[in-house]
Amino acid sequence: MRAVKLHFRNDSYLTTLLANDGFKIDINYLSPYKIDNNNIVLFDPVTQHDPLDTEMVVLSKFARAIKNIIFPTTNSNIEFLNPILGQQKGGLVHDRLVIIDSTDLERMAINITARQL
Repeated sequence: MRAVKLHFRNDSYLTTLLANDGFKIDINYLSPYKIDNNNIVLFDPVTQHDPLDTEMVVLSKFARAIKNIIFPTTNSNIEFLNPILGQQKGGLVHDRLVIIDSTDLERMAINITARQL
């Protein structure tokens, strides 16, 4: 199981997303573990995924939620910080406003006891 840690530039973004029951249900299969108000770790249950695949899966879920929950009325979409194929995406941005400013990818086994949110 691969893990990815997301760092939110502003703690209100993560708090707002996790207050939405639909979003929490949507990411439940990723066994989310909130480290603090700015950081969350998610675990990809697909063991065949490469770390970049896991990052893409997780960021895609969060991008859709950020657009629908935090910025539902804007015309701007959510974009990857680094849009280059085959490279780490590094986070998400909305209309030049950085929402997730870093992603840490697990490339080796880590030991974390996951607790449900």
